Amino acid sequence: MRDQEVKSFGLRGKGYRFRENHVLKNIKAIHILASIAWGGGAFAMQALHLMRTIATDAATAQTIASCSRFIDTWVVMPGLFGCILTGLFYSLCTAIGFFRFLWIIYKWIITASACFWGLIFWSSLGDSLIAWLAPCNLDGPLLFMRSLILPDAIWAIAIQTAIILSMCLISVYRPLGWWHKICLLNEKNLHCNCND
Repeated sequence: MRDQEVKSFGLRGKGYRFRENHVLKNIKAIHILASIAWGGGAFAMQALHLMRTIATDAATAQTIASCSRFIDTWVVMPGLFGCILTGLFYSLCTAIGFFRFLWIIYKWIITASACFWGLIFWSSLGDSLIAWLAPCNLDGPLLFMRSLILPDAIWAIAIQTAIILSMCLISVYRPLGWWHKICLLNEKNLHCNCND
């Protein structure tokens, strides 16, 4: 499976080479489907959180919270874990790696943050940590993170939506880091072989 085409995929940062490799096509298809589930579910949850902020009665707010939990459990989290697994394949088995390009680093930071904070605040652990830190007045950072993960205000919904959109745009445009561009320029002009 780790033939030369798979190992050298993404060597120049864009991943356009070897389009006919079936392993890479299948992994890319799984990655795209998982990211659609993660991003689409997250957008749906943003819409539900917006509806919850304007809901007037408790029954409607409870129904919206139940729908949001269902979407998170059965759409967002499987999509997130699918992205993590396919991202691990790309990082471990191809030339893309974990730290070679800034856009990959950004995607890993957002993915790890979403997984960590999402799991904490959708479980009872987040509320327990906040209650434990509240007497010492150290609960502020956790309350802020909770407001971003489970938004109850329009500004938090806007920030989370911007983060989701940035992940989509970075996945499409894949901006290369400045160091990689300098190396490509030097490689072209001087025929040097530089490592990132």
